[in-house]
Amino acid sequence: MSLFKARDWWSTVLGEKEEYDQGCLCLADVDNSENGQDKIIVGSFMGYLRIFNPRPVKTGDGAQAEDLLLEVHLRDPILQVEVGKFVSGTEMLHLAVLHSRKLCVYFVSGTLGNVEHGNQYQIKLMYEHHLQRTACNMTYGPFGGVKGRDLICIQSVDGMLMLFEQESYAFGRFLPGSLLPGPLAYSSRTDSFITVSSCQQVESYKYQVLAFATDADKREETEQQKLGSGKRLVVDWTLNIGEQALDICIVSFNQSTSSVFVLGERNFFCLKDNGQIRFMKKLDCSPSCFLPYCSVSEGTINTLIGNHNNMLHIYQDVTLKWAAQLPHIPVAVKVGSMHDLRGVIVTLSDDGHLQCSYLGTDPSLFQAPKVESRELNYEELDVELEELQKIIKDVKAEGVWPMTEREDDLKVSAAVSPNFDSVSQATDADIGIDRVPSITVKVLYQGYLVMCKSFYIFHHICHCCYPGRS
Repeated sequence: MSLFKARDWWSTVLGEKEEYDQGCLCLADVDNSENGQDKIIVGSFMGYLRIFNPRPVKTGDGAQAEDLLLEVHLRDPILQVEVGKFVSGTEMLHLAVLHSRKLCVYFVSGTLGNVEHGNQYQIKLMYEHHLQRTACNMTYGPFGGVKGRDLICIQSVDGMLMLFEQESYAFGRFLPGSLLPGPLAYSSRTDSFITVSSCQQVESYKYQVLAFATDADKREETEQQKLGSGKRLVVDWTLNIGEQALDICIVSFNQSTSSVFVLGERNFFCLKDNGQIRFMKKLDCSPSCFLPYCSVSEGTINTLIGNHNNMLHIYQDVTLKWAAQLPHIPVAVKVGSMHDLRGVIVTLSDDGHLQCSYLGTDPSLFQAPKVESRELNYEELDVELEELQKIIKDVKAEGVWPMTEREDDLKVSAAVSPNFDSVSQATDADIGIDRVPSITVKVLYQGYLVMCKSFYIFHHICHCCYPGRS
């Protein structure tokens, strides 16, 4: 058994014949609980939305019935789930669910149960936006530097960015030269949207440039969303990485520094805010997902990278620090805190294997049995010790351990005559000689063993020494 495995803390299998992708997993305190612990939100292409709160009795337990807080069928395929401040007038967290033609924002709440079944959870639809174009992915953040709320940007399959200011639709802009949609992320420090175009270039667009690009003619908002007409946007900076990107993530060291991480098909890149390469790393295996996060060492960033060899690699900048085996190929990976356990790694496969794990090595499974504890009687111990010391003293005095004769000891002595018998006793010899010489042997036997045994020994000796003599 290999030590280098992702240790299973909690796991389950979601549904039957359901499919998932990197946007189908999210970790957040979606129900705004008092303890602030993360919940696992999973959406499938079959339209099922599930929320889990893992509480294993012991490490490695499977999912229990009470771990599933909510399961609801939304009918439409779920492309992505995110949690943020999406409702005006409140800073409570809400759940945004992206469908192919619709964006829905829900409020998740729990009702304290009065029976042993526990709390009851339900979702309430706050608002929804019907999309005129087929959605691909979305990102969110405080666009334009707003405080206390998050705006949503949806990218369509034909390269249009549709921005929503919570309950209202703001505007839509086409990305220049867009052929296929790529991963999309928002950098709050530079107030920019970063994506990878079909030309294999990382591109950055300022939010202000998107907002102030005016349409050719004034139309109603629905017509703007449908047609998406407007001026061509000017890109802030570009970087050719020479391969298609799988995902983009923004990580901030502090308020003055942030990095753009791009996961390619063969490499992953770390870029500065202005598009310059901070470092890059060539990968040995084909990656499937990644998640950068701040390292405990100042000035460095750790990156979790899952690959198609069922492995999870942890890099500190470009140095491989750890590798762990997974039971499945992850398409999404997140890190959160659950029940006072910080740094739980949550992975999701494309066929619905959901696992919470941690890194490290477990000790040997063998445990020494407990010794029966009893109260010591020191007086008895002193007496026993004196007896043992006396025996040791006697042995040392005699030099050897005293030997005592036992009643069943066997003593055998034999007396052999030096001359042949005057009259031969070999009367039954049949070896063809008239007279066979013989010798009388006297055997003295002392002991309590069975006599037939000694007789057998004597008979065997005589037979071997004098053939024909019984």
